Amino acid sequence: VVGIAIDSLNRTVVTAGMDSKLVLWNFTTHMPHKKSPILLPSPATKLAHVRDSDLAAIAMKDYGVAVFDCSSLTIVRYFGGSRYNGRSLVNDSRFMSHTGPISDLSFGPDGRKLFTSSLDGTVRVWDVPTGLCVDWLSFSSPPTSLALSPTGEFLATSHVGRLGISLWCDKSFFRMVLLDGTLKEPAKMNEPCPVAECEQEGANDAIASLAMSSTLSKNDDVSFDDGESESINDGLPPQAKEQGLITLSGLPPAHWKNLFHLELVKERNKPTEAPQKPPQAPFFLQWRSGLESGAADATDQTANAGGTSNNDTQTKKDGLDGWDAVWSDDEAEADNDGLNETEPNNESKNNPTAESNKRRKVVHHRSKLAELLQSCFDAKEVQSISGETYTDVTFHLSQMGPSSIDVEISSLCYGIHDLDEGLPLLHLASMWLLEACQSHQSFEAVNAYLHRFLHVHGNIITRMDQALQKENEESLLSDAPVEEDDPQKLKLKEFIETIVLLREKQKGASNRLQGKMQHTICLLRHLSRMV
Repeated sequence: VVGIAIDSLNRTVVTAGMDSKLVLWNFTTHMPHKKSPILLPSPATKLAHVRDSDLAAIAMKDYGVAVFDCSSLTIVRYFGGSRYNGRSLVNDSRFMSHTGPISDLSFGPDGRKLFTSSLDGTVRVWDVPTGLCVDWLSFSSPPTSLALSPTGEFLATSHVGRLGISLWCDKSFFRMVLLDGTLKEPAKMNEPCPVAECEQEGANDAIASLAMSSTLSKNDDVSFDDGESESINDGLPPQAKEQGLITLSGLPPAHWKNLFHLELVKERNKPTEAPQKPPQAPFFLQWRSGLESGAADATDQTANAGGTSNNDTQTKKDGLDGWDAVWSDDEAEADNDGLNETEPNNESKNNPTAESNKRRKVVHHRSKLAELLQSCFDAKEVQSISGETYTDVTFHLSQMGPSSIDVEISSLCYGIHDLDEGLPLLHLASMWLLEACQSHQSFEAVNAYLHRFLHVHGNIITRMDQALQKENEESLLSDAPVEEDDPQKLKLKEFIETIVLLREKQKGASNRLQGKMQHTICLLRHLSRMV
């Protein structure tokens, strides 16, 4: 016996042996199951079990893997070996199977992926639902063992002739990875040098330089087509095949999952030591404009050592003009604008360049998100667009990290004292989220943005709702007429109505998706019992 597994319901014990048999034992009667034994194509060498999906993977001597379903008590997949999905080997079997003994195997946390390491120097990643090899990694030293983190984000491997443990990160957690086509050659992995703690001074610098040099030397042999990958990742989210279908964004899970646990991430990344005061600079460097100001000053000093020149005078004048432009008096400009409105300016009519030389007024937005929300709303009002108008906002946030998204959303309103400028932005954000929920596009990402929006501004929304309800109750009790022309109250009522409608749309889409998933689970259970 080379492996033992117990199903998730504690009813059956599965044992794999060198006699090419998979024996099932009944927990209550201590006798073999009526379906036992199940013959394997080759003697078994290892067994791995995942309790969530109740699947067991059996590595065999023919360099193949069989996946056994402990709930239906049948073999559901074959990966490589003497048979591949029920078919005999083809000529290109090296592209779909290991060419050496399997040293270790492990399931992913969700049971969807199966990782196998072999003494042929490769690690293969198999997709259990489709039965395909989705990744193929090659190492200079054969891997002897592997293990996955509980989240599936990191893969740890050990290799022949090495005492260190290599840690690999799954890039699909941080960027979009498209799995299409058939793998024809493995990806050569750049193995990092082992890093150990050293008490000698300068040892860390030496290790870092050694690791950098080894990485650069290995990168010279392997070339990656970054342009193609960037062009793929810059694409828009997948579109629904039919109107009304719910689609996912295809973004890395870390993009939207970390938004739900951002406080925990911040607490974990909090520094343990207090910040230290930086060492004082030995002297102060004088700031000069331009990159070549030092060379120009040296030339001026050598050419005009006795006095000032016209160039110095012009430079000082330009500098004063620049500072005057920055520190100009706004009130003086406002007074001049008022004079220009009442009295016609003959100089501007005679001199057309005078108007072009006037400094333009620049509108500064709080963030890029606020600017996009306002621009999309203005475009909708001007062009009278009836379709989706806030797609640029969703695309902008999809290109950012969780911390940047939190900063963008937090900058919409800084508190109850900031309602004069923050309330219109909160209303625009709620309109964007309402449109995104109604479109059913990028469902998981939009819900993560909505969760972060309510987490940051939920207290403000609650206080505004309570104040509005209190005012309505007081107006009903008193006979005083209600002021309907107050623009602040009208904006507040529109914002609360949008939030109520947003809650209904989000709840409807969530219930619909939950119903579809429950229907699918019930159908799968019914079909599994019929087998």
